[in-house]
Amino acid sequence: MSRFELLVGAEAFLARAKRDLATARRRVLVQAMTFEGDAAGQSVAAAIMVSPALDRRVLVDDYTRHVINDRFLALSRDPALHAEAAATSAMFARLVAEGIAVRVTNPVGRNPLRYPLRNHKKLLVIDDSAYLGGINFSDHNFAWHDLMVRIADPAVAEWCAAGFEADWTGSPQPRTAAVSGTELVDATGQGNPAAFAPVIAALSSARRSLEVVSAYPTFPFVDAMAVSARNGAAVTLYTPRPNNKPIVRDYLLAVAGRSGIELRLTPMMTHAKAALIDGEVLVLGSSNFDFVSNRTNSEYVAIIRDAGLVAAFEAEVLVPLREGASAPEHSDHSRWGALRAKAGLRLADGAVGLLRHGARVRDWGLR
Repeated sequence: MSRFELLVGAEAFLARAKRDLATARRRVLVQAMTFEGDAAGQSVAAAIMVSPALDRRVLVDDYTRHVINDRFLALSRDPALHAEAAATSAMFARLVAEGIAVRVTNPVGRNPLRYPLRNHKKLLVIDDSAYLGGINFSDHNFAWHDLMVRIADPAVAEWCAAGFEADWTGSPQPRTAAVSGTELVDATGQGNPAAFAPVIAALSSARRSLEVVSAYPTFPFVDAMAVSARNGAAVTLYTPRPNNKPIVRDYLLAVAGRSGIELRLTPMMTHAKAALIDGEVLVLGSSNFDFVSNRTNSEYVAIIRDAGLVAAFEAEVLVPLREGASAPEHSDHSRWGALRAKAGLRLADGAVGLLRHGARVRDWGLR
């Protein structure tokens, strides 16, 4: 049996994770950027609460205390939004009451400039298996096209557990390692360009083909894709037409063609982040392949060479995208939108690059 199991869609991911949670004995370590008290989040919380594991801990980013359904609480008077925020707080209070430790990563505190400094990791370590990918725990995230990979390997699980422990104690350190034949990247928001060097190298190494799916890719990762295109590889980038961050779509419409990258727009919102290189090497994780990942976010990425996983990814992800995505239409292009997107993202990159992390972790109930 393969160590790798591709889980496309929240339903497949949650069903598989629940099976592991129900039989866990030693540890359940859960980390997400978004963990909301709606139906999706409550289902995950309930599965954690009934797990018999001795060590049950949850890390959620402070994003969840400020943003619900992609909307800033401080900027909204919507009663339903604030009711869901209250339900989220109550859900975490129940987790704590059930003996599950809960901490918040990268607290914003009283400094709103720290908002972009997010811990963007998505991770489950359940005994000797680890889950990596892009799925957050909320209704709107569960509705998006996304994926996780389950890796049944004690050495990989230990490596991921060590990263969780470092985040838990507020002392993360960037790490790259080859574990059981898999290249793993743990970027912590400090020294990220060096941590992401293996990912940049992989994206620029294609000789025959490179197929990437991501909603928010920007420089320097798109620049690496362009290197592969210049070296003769057929490079295709799948990104959503209904993007919840349309500035990135406008940026890609401006730069993809000039970079030799074929841009294909998906009809649905995809939140998956993965790249298949020469039909042999799969890159996936929590990174959106964007400048924020490269600058300040905490991320996990795995570079995997496994024929079975590659075949599953091609069949379950790429074939539907190839059939369902379409070339940009004339109405998708806007000269003003392109100029604004390129300038805006470069300005944001410079601003984010000036930020420095403060406190890295805090118990859930503390502000």
